[in-house]
Amino acid sequence: MVLRELGAPPTKGVVRSTGVPRELRRRRTVLALVILASFTLITLDARRSPSSPIDPLRNAAASVFGPLESGATSAVEPVNGLRDRFAEMDRLVAENQRLTEENAALNGQLRSAEYARQRAAELDRLLKVAGLGGYTVAPARVIGIGAAQTFTRTVTIDAGTADGVRADMTVLNGDGLVGRVVRATEGTATVLLLTDAGSTVGGRLERTMSLGFLSGRGQVGSGAVLDFALVDVRAQPKPGDRLVTWGSRGSAPYVAGVPIGEVISVGAFQGTFGSTAVVRPYVDASRLDTVGVVVGPPARDPRDAVLPPRQGR
Repeated sequence: MVLRELGAPPTKGVVRSTGVPRELRRRRTVLALVILASFTLITLDARRSPSSPIDPLRNAAASVFGPLESGATSAVEPVNGLRDRFAEMDRLVAENQRLTEENAALNGQLRSAEYARQRAAELDRLLKVAGLGGYTVAPARVIGIGAAQTFTRTVTIDAGTADGVRADMTVLNGDGLVGRVVRATEGTATVLLLTDAGSTVGGRLERTMSLGFLSGRGQVGSGAVLDFALVDVRAQPKPGDRLVTWGSRGSAPYVAGVPIGEVISVGAFQGTFGSTAVVRPYVDASRLDTVGVVVGPPARDPRDAVLPPRQGR
């Protein structure tokens, strides 16, 4: 009664504190045991003895995770290899491009050097012919071939009146007679080729000194030929006979002694004046480059001095 009067709570239905939940206590216990086991294993392995107590555990882990690591590495290797192959391909493409450019540059230099060498050789032969014949020449280059000009077989050269070139001058190269100048400007000149159908030049046989006239057929190239009609009815040319110019009055349009060509066949009939023959010219008009215009004739007829030596002599 006293208790009730004092306001003490009744005992029936009172809720008591149960403390930390059982599940939480269990988890804490397991965590503490794992930490303790870890420290124990670390301490044992740190002794580095030949037979560590945890070696069996380590071996077991290796046997479990080793194949997994190997499989992962094998799976990654093709990807890495593919990446490396693409990188190598890019490098090879770049290297091939560089080598191609270098090769093109070297080929260009080689062609330029070869062309320069050929021009130098042609100029040497031209100067040799000029020296043997006593001709004063103005060197020039062929810069155009005739379709846009008056004559059917002409070339344009890069020498003109400023170089002493004028109409009715002889044009030659290191092989022989090319033709004659038909007109000239300050910087260029037009040359009528020996093989043009309207071209006629006086020639002389080396062997017999017989004279005649050579006419072109309008052909150009290695197959071009000239028709040769001798003046003397008694003259009998033979295949292999060589011809040079006999020269014009005043050395215009042709100076004397320039090689023309070689007889390749003799006609079976008499011409208007005498025998006829077919002559192959020394100069291939389809391959002209360096030529010389005779701006000063020789002091005397060089006769056969300019003809090259016969083979076998």
